[in-house]
Amino acid sequence: MFFMYPVFLAKKLCFIQEITMPRFFQPSGQTENGVFEIVGEDAKHISFSLRMRVGERLTVCDGVGTDHECEIVFMDGQRVRLSVLSSRPTLTEPPIAIRLYQSVPKGDKFEYIVQKAVELGVCEIVPVYSSRCIVKPDPKSEEKKIARLSRIAAEAAKQCGRGRLPKVLPYITYAEAVRTCEENAFICYENEKSYSLKQYLKEFSGKEAASLSFFVGPEGGYSDEEITLAAGKGIPAVELGPRILRCETASGFVLSSLTFAFEL
Repeated sequence: MFFMYPVFLAKKLCFIQEITMPRFFQPSGQTENGVFEIVGEDAKHISFSLRMRVGERLTVCDGVGTDHECEIVFMDGQRVRLSVLSSRPTLTEPPIAIRLYQSVPKGDKFEYIVQKAVELGVCEIVPVYSSRCIVKPDPKSEEKKIARLSRIAAEAAKQCGRGRLPKVLPYITYAEAVRTCEENAFICYENEKSYSLKQYLKEFSGKEAASLSFFVGPEGGYSDEEITLAAGKGIPAVELGPRILRCETASGFVLSSLTFAFEL
């Protein structure tokens, strides 16, 4: 037993080192003969912020579930060339694909929601205009907002070791969200008193489904008409407990519950 402990400890430290290794996303199609080349802001970050050198290692993820352990073989401040040493499936993705339909909040709350939702395992985030949203549709600014939110999602994915690059999809109306939502979805509603998230997840676990979607409302919550519309499409309302959560808290609460239910 005492002789085996150093071996166990060495393996544990090796695993921790792999998880904490600097991480970057690069489509697998951009590798050529087992070599990646990183350019632009990521190359500058590796060279000047992290101050990495030739011979050091980092992780390149293809964004769809494969991690490549790489060694730096060349760098000049503008480009970083990497040789792939080994490849393996990522171990950090949740067992089900989770989509969040988030009603658009005011101010910079959405940036916080995206960051934390990515850390907690969401795969896609859909900005939704529901009836009580303070922010109103503005097609001219939406493209820039999606680009910024996508950058935040990418940075969060790197930081927390995700194996897939979560997407921020285009803004849609609540009616569109309900109409196009796939199976296995629920809507968080503070006035629901008879059907809990715990009950929903117990029923869901018996389906062996590969995906799950959930809706979170804006600061003012959902109207009765919106809850009725969702129910008509087979999307039940669930309660999240005895306390009313802010819109920027609810998604994190649900995602944490999903982690506990399906990963821990």
